[in-house]
Amino acid sequence: MDTGSLIISTVLLVIALLAVLSIVYYSWRNGISPLPASLLLRSKVAEEVLRLSKVQELDHPLFKLETDDPAQQYSIIQQHMEYQARQKIIVETGSGWGTLAIFLAKHIPNYHVIGIENSVVPFWISKWWAKFEKVPLTFIRGDMYQYPYEEANIIVCYLFPGAMKQLSTILRERAVAYTYIISVYFALPDWTPEKIVQCVDIHRTKIYIYKVGA
Repeated sequence: MDTGSLIISTVLLVIALLAVLSIVYYSWRNGISPLPASLLLRSKVAEEVLRLSKVQELDHPLFKLETDDPAQQYSIIQQHMEYQARQKIIVETGSGWGTLAIFLAKHIPNYHVIGIENSVVPFWISKWWAKFEKVPLTFIRGDMYQYPYEEANIIVCYLFPGAMKQLSTILRERAVAYTYIISVYFALPDWTPEKIVQCVDIHRTKIYIYKVGA
């Protein structure tokens, strides 16, 4: 092996080692390793998002003209039009390798998907993969416990019990009324699900659906 090849091999080995160490560090820090979502789970979550997007529009108080006052009716209609014009947002907490966020962005184009991930390697792989797939979505490298969830219409969680416990209080404080929360595998402590979907995979995975303000 010549000197050039040796240098390249050494550099690649160092990069690979640093990547592995980064994943191990953030797995220890977060309490879990980033796991890709199976195709079945991705499909089920997307199915629920599509269902909830329709329910959300009909359920939102802006769409209920419970007044005979023409001025109030006009004001409500204006708010309705403004609400419809705003971009609808799905936020995935702890997006990992980006499998679920990218799937949602591809299959639900009328929503803008935002994935939040603090682990360096999965974050950059997610961004590169989304660019390669030419899927318009946003990945943010940051702390999901510090994120301002007020902008989200739907929040998706594919996490672990410790994270769900912390998010339970955070989402009560920051998520606005009529926002839906979809949690895969683990329930939100002290929340009552509006619906529970059971998948037909070998784990009989449950998907919990919550409505803020219910």
